[in-house]
Amino acid sequence: MVLDENATSLTAAESKVALCRSEAGFRLLVDAVQEYAIFMLDVQGHVSTWNTGAERIKGYAISEILGKHFSVFYPEEDIRAGKPQRELEIAAKEGRLEDEGWRLRKDGSRFWANVVITALRDKAGRLVAFGKVTRDFTDRMRANEDLRKEIEEKTETARKLHESEWSLRQLSVHLLQTQDEERRRIGRELHESVGQCLAALKMIVDSLKSTADRNHREDARQLAECAQLTETAIKDVRTISYLLYPPMLEELGLRSAIPWYLNGFRKRSGIETTFEVSPEFDRIPGDLELALFRVVEECLTNVRRSGSPNATVRLLVKNRSVILQVIGEGKGSQSNNWNDRDQDWMGALGVGLCGMNERMRQLGGGLELSFAQPGRIITATIPLPDAASGD
Repeated sequence: MVLDENATSLTAAESKVALCRSEAGFRLLVDAVQEYAIFMLDVQGHVSTWNTGAERIKGYAISEILGKHFSVFYPEEDIRAGKPQRELEIAAKEGRLEDEGWRLRKDGSRFWANVVITALRDKAGRLVAFGKVTRDFTDRMRANEDLRKEIEEKTETARKLHESEWSLRQLSVHLLQTQDEERRRIGRELHESVGQCLAALKMIVDSLKSTADRNHREDARQLAECAQLTETAIKDVRTISYLLYPPMLEELGLRSAIPWYLNGFRKRSGIETTFEVSPEFDRIPGDLELALFRVVEECLTNVRRSGSPNATVRLLVKNRSVILQVIGEGKGSQSNNWNDRDQDWMGALGVGLCGMNERMRQLGGGLELSFAQPGRIITATIPLPDAASGD
């Protein structure tokens, strides 16, 4: 019986020694940690322990900080706002508190701290102390701040670029509209002013030629040449004025204006042309007709430059959209990469089609380039307003 009691006493003593060794080892571990400030506060917030990490991060030696209130780590504005005491109250109520914010070192410099305060209670549940762990997140915060500023700067740059692109598009549309109006004005002036003058001149020359013929005058031949030159000038002025702004487009619409243009194009270039139009195609709003007509003009200019012996123009309505296709057999890159195609737009296809593409975009449509043996296809698509769809 005595042996059992001695054994029990020995076991209890060994357990106490082991516990002491464990606590001492834990204290050594905590004290050795340098990346974290680990210390304890009494219930009023005074520092009661201090580790090597706390000294490294906050700059206080253990003899300088023990017994001081932990509010010395807070900036003046936080102290005035009652932040230190409020954090202890929250930790006591909820068991722990985690916070990030500016803290002060001994020399007054600031660092960005991640702080965890844990309420420590005895077995009876009474608050006996607070454990506090602080990490220096200044580098991380600055990296995040730099990243945030970089994102803001890139976002601002993208916004300005978007605004610039929008302004350029608006300017492009304005220039195209101005160009259309100028073409209309010049075309009408050529037809109504220069054309009328030439017509009157031809009447006079024809009259003089008739008189000369009756009188067998020698200048009849010269007058005949003048009449022929005047007739040629009248035709040229009429052609130029119609090309600048074809009255047929306003009067009869795209379905009639395109074959008229193709006929003249064939005579001027020697390129055979074909026009295909869906039976249900009818008049569409004037701005859409003008835009598509300009696309035809620009595409055929590129067809002529490409060396194609023929060209086909298709016009149809599909899925409440007008689709215009111009097909040529000329030479061209067949890259499927749009970056390469952009070079075609600016090079082989010309700057003019870039303007046509922008015109399509402003009307809610677009211009696409595709390739098929033995040439390439340019497709313009514009959605129809509900009232004009006719489907």
